Amino acid sequence: MSLHFYTYKSPYTSEFIQAKGSMGSLREGILIEWKHSMGSAWGECAPLPGFSSESLNDCIKLLSSHKIKLEAQLNLIQADWPLYESNYSTFFDYTYAQRSTHRLYSCIPTNLPSIQFALSMLVYDWGRQRDPRSLSYIIRDHANELAEKHAGSVLTSNRTGDSFSSTKINEIQIPLNTLVPIASPEESLYLAQIAWSKGFKTIKMKVGPKHQLNLDRLALIQDTLPEMKYRLDPNGQWEPESLKPYEKEYQRFAIEYIEQAVSPKNFTKFCLQLSSEAPALAADESSVDFSSFTSLLGQVNMSYFVLKPTLSGGIPEMIQRCVLAHKKKQTCIFSSAFDGIITRHTLACLAWMSNQLAGHTFAHGLDTARWLEEYYISPECSLIAEIQQGNYSLKENYFDDQSHTTSPKYSSEVQCFDLFIARSGLTPIFEQK
Repeated sequence: MSLHFYTYKSPYTSEFIQAKGSMGSLREGILIEWKHSMGSAWGECAPLPGFSSESLNDCIKLLSSHKIKLEAQLNLIQADWPLYESNYSTFFDYTYAQRSTHRLYSCIPTNLPSIQFALSMLVYDWGRQRDPRSLSYIIRDHANELAEKHAGSVLTSNRTGDSFSSTKINEIQIPLNTLVPIASPEESLYLAQIAWSKGFKTIKMKVGPKHQLNLDRLALIQDTLPEMKYRLDPNGQWEPESLKPYEKEYQRFAIEYIEQAVSPKNFTKFCLQLSSEAPALAADESSVDFSSFTSLLGQVNMSYFVLKPTLSGGIPEMIQRCVLAHKKKQTCIFSSAFDGIITRHTLACLAWMSNQLAGHTFAHGLDTARWLEEYYISPECSLIAEIQQGNYSLKENYFDDQSHTTSPKYSSEVQCFDLFIARSGLTPIFEQK
């Protein structure tokens, strides 16, 4: 049993502009492979430049220098498995997953969310391979388990007792919002029309500090697409007092929420000073760490948390946040930080769990693959579209009851993995200079 690290580079298909500027030309990250007794489990570590506190080089150094410690803990997790064989169908519960992920977190001396999320993906992918349930059902059931510990609340549907084997759903659909960068009103309309034609009913529109320009973009889209819904994202670049003169004008549009309108230091005060005419608010950067998140639970005028696990932590922590927010009648929306295919699949499973918890089919922010050129996809991913008619398709089975794998690895019938790595632009870290 061993750990292997590979780096990837995914060029952006075109320049993406948000309130803090350009996202650059490349999205880079690390794929982590844990070769264990039954095969390979996978995780992805991809800090987002300009938003993450850690850099890709920080992650490479820490993962490489603590590889032996991580392998030792993974071996202990693997060694626990025979103890649970008599209870095969339920051994991988929330408590077990949380304890296992924290074992791995303890190996890294610095608290880096992108590494924690990657390590938690390893544990959940390994658990999925030993469990009759799919990843989406495992995450849903873990939320159920945790919710029942909090004032007896439970998910509104698909209780834990409904196993994947007895409730065989071939496809789960998660509605998505599409992503529109800062652009002219005409370009914004063009992108919105394309999105509508592809089945998207909600757009997340990156906006700047000039409110009249934002309103002009919204007006042009609404005149053409009157049923479109909006989520505005200024990336914390608005001044706290700047919205007040425009509150009624924004009210003309079907705005679900404004995400991180002001800087984190001004966010709580901003929530309190808004009138009832202002759109609902969502916290993003203001709730990255857990203490900030809990301080906003039940906050007036704040109805949503936008969670980017790459910036916030592991899968068990994301489940916990969803359960706590649900208790306060707030909703967690999952958003991709231009992540790779493994992370997006995991985020889709978390998004479905959040919708199950809320009893509502909220749109989530996973429509980022179209902005990237990705080469490390498996044959089934290239044959079956990830997004169909504005929904992320979580397929439980692809062909002839063969389970879908989130791994980027080609099957042995197609080609050997070493050749796949070479052809896909993945670089093993030990080969880097």
